[in-house]
Amino acid sequence: MNFIKSNLSKISVLLILVVIISCGRNKLPDNYYKVGETVYELKSGTIINKGAVDDGFNIDLRLYCENTQDFISFNFVSEQAESLASTTHSDFSGSWVVGYNSNGSYTNLGNITSGSLIINRSADGYQIEFDCIDQYSNNVVGEFKGNLGKVDENNLVHVLPDYVLPEEIYNTVNQYFPIYSGVTPPDMKGEYVSSPHALIYESYAENPDSLQFYSDRYVGFLYNNNQMNFYGKQFDSINNKYIEEIQYGVKITGENDYFTCYYVVDGYPGGYYAQQSFIFSGKKTAEGLEDFHAAVILLETSNNPSMYAKNSFRVLKDYDGIAEEENWLSKSGINAKKSSGKNNDLFDIWMK
Repeated sequence: MNFIKSNLSKISVLLILVVIISCGRNKLPDNYYKVGETVYELKSGTIINKGAVDDGFNIDLRLYCENTQDFISFNFVSEQAESLASTTHSDFSGSWVVGYNSNGSYTNLGNITSGSLIINRSADGYQIEFDCIDQYSNNVVGEFKGNLGKVDENNLVHVLPDYVLPEEIYNTVNQYFPIYSGVTPPDMKGEYVSSPHALIYESYAENPDSLQFYSDRYVGFLYNNNQMNFYGKQFDSINNKYIEEIQYGVKITGENDYFTCYYVVDGYPGGYYAQQSFIFSGKKTAEGLEDFHAAVILLETSNNPSMYAKNSFRVLKDYDGIAEEENWLSKSGINAKKSSGKNNDLFDIWMK
């Protein structure tokens, strides 16, 4: 009897070990994609804007393994180029790639033929889940949680998009802010200062068109790999410091010397998700930016009680008619480490 009990105990231990080992082998990474039975651990993701199309922007969402040579890619049309809305996509194309080289060759590739792509956005970043079938009838599944980088292959847009300036306030904003469109905007390369920088309209104020003067607004535009990047600086007199920023992949539209350009900023002031657009317009001349205007529009507040209502906006301008050229970037020491798409300082200083 003792012999039987002893053997039963040994068998139980062995069964437990088998279960533990089996579970360990089947445990998936937190971020991964799986093609058939082959698992790839994901480390990063990027939103690649391939340019404007009729319904928005042609987006390539790529999720990379650590070596960046193995990745999974999803192509779809997005309303925005800078960020992705929470939604479920069924109309998309995609592929998984193994051993990609810079010359365009690869070890293996499979095209995704059907499935679903679910994107959720929160204060913690993105949560992406997918369940698809590839051309070889493999199940392609996975998930990714975290932030996404962004890359623009083309900074040009035909018109100012509705998500940057909502249709319901377009005409009101346009009374105080010039808006241009077209596909031949000027070369914006340069550094400028709006001085004196004046607030000329504030939609939520008791006297919305009351004139107020603000600290000088420094702006700069540089190009890199077909991207137009924006550099900004302004003194925050309340906190007694300069707020500096870099925004990559700024979009531009316009014709001849007239331009309208913009970028969109996400943030979490007070723990609430918020989004606002910064828009600049004017005419590029040899002296600087003539009739330079800036608009700031609150696109989303998540009903944050400490913020103004959604679609509130402000319009500012260079009050003497031209933002003059000024070599300020090299003096400021602004660098890429100061860049942040979630910089809550940007909500604080220009929405008060």
